Amino acid sequence: MIGQVFRWLIFTALIAAVLVAVFVAWWLALLIALVALALAALRRLFGGKPAKRAPGDAVILEGEYTEVEREARNLSDRDRPAP
Repeated sequence: MIGQVFRWLIFTALIAAVLVAVFVAWWLALLIALVALALAALRRLFGGKPAKRAPGDAVILEGEYTEVEREARNLSDRDRPAP
């Protein structure tokens, strides 16, 4: 009887430890992401230059995806096969 109680106690403690570990890891990851965003925003705010990109890389402007290629196809050409 006592052995069964201790078995359930250990099992419950292990589940609680896993839940606490996941909770702490989640909040730690969120905190790291927020600090990284804040540092990037402060860098841009105080005159830091954005990272340089190689030619042909994608750039995000005002939430829209824009290609940095001169030979991009028009929307009207999207259903036609490429030459």
